[in-house]
Amino acid sequence: MEGTDTKVCTFTFKKRGKRQNTRKRRASDSKDSSSEDDSEVVRRKKGTSGLMVQKTNRLKARDDVKYSSSDSEQEKNSNIGVSYKSNKSGQRDGPQDMGATATVEIDTEKDKDALAIAERAVQINKEQRGLEDDRVYRGVNNYTQFYEVKDTASGSAANAANRYGPKRAPAFLRSTVRWDYQPDICKDYKETGFCGFGDSCKFLHDRSDYKHGWQLEREMEKGTYGEQDLSKYEISSDEDDLPFACFICRKTFTNPVITKCKHYFCEKCALAQYRKSKRCFVCGTQTMGVFNPAKEIIAKMEKNKERDDSDSDTQDNDKGSDSNTRGNVNQVEGESSGEASEEED
Repeated sequence: MEGTDTKVCTFTFKKRGKRQNTRKRRASDSKDSSSEDDSEVVRRKKGTSGLMVQKTNRLKARDDVKYSSSDSEQEKNSNIGVSYKSNKSGQRDGPQDMGATATVEIDTEKDKDALAIAERAVQINKEQRGLEDDRVYRGVNNYTQFYEVKDTASGSAANAANRYGPKRAPAFLRSTVRWDYQPDICKDYKETGFCGFGDSCKFLHDRSDYKHGWQLEREMEKGTYGEQDLSKYEISSDEDDLPFACFICRKTFTNPVITKCKHYFCEKCALAQYRKSKRCFVCGTQTMGVFNPAKEIIAKMEKNKERDDSDSDTQDNDKGSDSNTRGNVNQVEGESSGEASEEED
């Protein structure tokens, strides 16, 4: 046991070499040395102390530069971030008339639009009329026309009533127009009482009647402002139930009568039908030969007759007034012609 050698394990540690990518300090330049003279104040911005507010620290640097009287004006301007140089005049910028004579240049130029091309063609044709052909090409719109076209867009381009191409818009007119068709009121709900959007509709659900400003102004001019027609929305249900013609002859009633089953006929038609059958012509109910005068239809017919007579009278009065005015005009013309003949004599 003593003769045997004991082996001892040795550990070696590798030394780390210097990193090749280490950043070296840059040599100071003359510019950097000159900037050291300027003092720089660093201020730490105070943050609000709140549990729900978290911000990173920010540094606010401010250059504390003191200018001396020896510094030039150019150096002072270079240190200022914003500079403005006056033009030494008391006039405002822009046009002198403040844009009063500015023109709208959104349309085609006046020397290139369709009207200018047509006018140029008409002028060239006038100059070349009666001369020999000089065989000069003047464009596709300036071919020689051997006959003068009238009352057409291409032939009367100089005429304001019949122009070639779209009408020129006024260049000095600038207007802002807003058409207000009863704003913020749901049109569907006002006309029908139903809207597909329901409560989510952004317009007002109201079925009342509103008037615009121009409607109120028109009423003021006519003198009807504030007047209300109380019978405008009246609906008479009695007139809707009454028929307007006989069920048998399909013509206007002549001496109308009514049966027990509330059906209306002419007296002549009812008696002729009773000779054929004693039942009602409409529903087949037994009439027993009883026909009473239809007082409601008779009153309605008299009312309509009076209204028609009044309308015809107003029309006759209008025609009479027109004829009287014409007669007066003819009489005045006759008197003037008589006076002229007397002067000639």
